[in-house]
Amino acid sequence: MGPDVASNAGNKRPAGAGIRLALALAIILAISAYIVGIVIGKIQDKQKLGIADVGLLLVSCAAVAVLLRPELLEKVTHIKVGSVEFELQKLQHDQEKQRNELDDVRFVLTLLLEPSELQHLKNIDKGKTQDYLGRHSVRTELRKLRTLGLIRNRDDRKISELADNSKMDLKNIVELTERGRQYLARLAEYSAEE
Repeated sequence: MGPDVASNAGNKRPAGAGIRLALALAIILAISAYIVGIVIGKIQDKQKLGIADVGLLLVSCAAVAVLLRPELLEKVTHIKVGSVEFELQKLQHDQEKQRNELDDVRFVLTLLLEPSELQHLKNIDKGKTQDYLGRHSVRTELRKLRTLGLIRNRDDRKISELADNSKMDLKNIVELTERGRQYLARLAEYSAEE
C-alpha cells in the first residue's frame, strides 16, 4: 500500500492567519524580552517604561488581540484616543444612511429616463430582446443605461457590436443588473401608488 495522505480540508486556516499569528508572536516575544530585561536588571532605570511606553505596550497588546482574533474588532463600538473619539456603530449607521440616500438620488435620476430607454429595460427584463435593430440612438440609450448602472455588458461583448441596420439578440450583449431589477420594481410600486 502507498503512504496515507491526510486531508487538511477541515483544518484550513483563513487566508493571512499565518502572517497574523507570526506578527502576534513577534510582538509577544518583544514585550516578553523587554519585561525579562527589566526583571533581571539588564535594563537600567533611565531605560525603563514611562507612561508613553505603557501606552505603547497596551496598544501592542490590543494589536496582538486583533491580529489573533479579527472578529474582536467587530465588537468595538467606541474608541477614544486622547481628545479624539470614534463611535463606530454611529459611523456605520451614518454610512448606511448615506448609502440609502445615494440610492434614492440614483432612483430619482433614473426617473429622468426617456420612454425608449425605459422600454429597453423592460424588454431586457422580460426577455423580449430578439431582432434588436442597431442604430446610433439605440447604442446611445443603452450606454446611458449602462452608465446609470441599470445594465452591464456581458463578458467581453460591447454595445458597439449592435451595428447600424443589423439585427441582434440584445440579451447576448447586455444584461440587467441588480440595480436595474430594483429600479423596475420600485418603478412598478411607484406607478401602483399613483
